Amino acid sequence: MRLKFTKIQIDIVIRPEGKGKNKIYSASAIQIPNVVTQGKTLEEAQERLREALNLYFEEVPQERTKIIKTIEKENNPPLISRMCL
Repeated sequence: MRLKFTKIQIDIVIRPEGKGKNKIYSASAIQIPNVVTQGKTLEEAQERLREALNLYFEEVPQERTKIIKTIEKENNPPLISRMCL
């Protein structure tokens, strides 16, 4: 049975690994760090992460609820950036 959920926005990180024909992309979600996947392209990594997160939320639906409640409480969502020192 599939449950219908409100859509939520998840912050993701995609990192290239390797070079040339061995290059792959690792993808993970900041809010759910234990869900990680890979793809040969950016699009494939993102799609696989979407599938992995949907499966994760089917198994642990309370995590999705926690994220929604956190987002609703925050007036200013987190800003993700990079800094070089």
